[in-house]
Amino acid sequence: MKKEKQESTVVNIGSSSLLVIFVVLCLATFAILSLSSAESDHSFAERLAAHKTEYYEASSKAEVITGEIDRILSETASADAGSAYFSTVVMALDGAEFHGVTVSCLTEDSHPSVSFQVPCGESQALKVTLDVTDYTREDTYYTIRAWQVISTREWEADDTLNLAPVGD
Repeated sequence: MKKEKQESTVVNIGSSSLLVIFVVLCLATFAILSLSSAESDHSFAERLAAHKTEYYEASSKAEVITGEIDRILSETASADAGSAYFSTVVMALDGAEFHGVTVSCLTEDSHPSVSFQVPCGESQALKVTLDVTDYTREDTYYTIRAWQVISTREWEADDTLNLAPVGD
């Protein structure tokens, strides 16, 4: 008689091992990508915080300077300069220095404008321009025309185009 073949159950561990290895590799890849993204977000947040701090320090200094300019405009108006008010303002403010910042005056349409720049980081400055108003007709001594961050770094254009290699 024939011997009956004993059937043995063979567990195929090859495919399940490959599946586990694939899952572990996927999890490791996602962990590395998450770590890289978190590190990038952290460095961006630090740069943004430094930029905001520099801006608010410059803005605070600009407000102090604006307060000094407002005080001078008030004193000039209370001295009742009359028709010589604008020329007296220009003489008092043009070239004046407040907290290490030099103020300049420019007369447009017989009304002077006062401007100054407060450094804001290595390559930027906060530019402030105030238009001096006629205090007899307006409620304020000045209006703010500009309060903006500008670049102080010189722009260098790169106008080279390497479209094709230069042949012999």
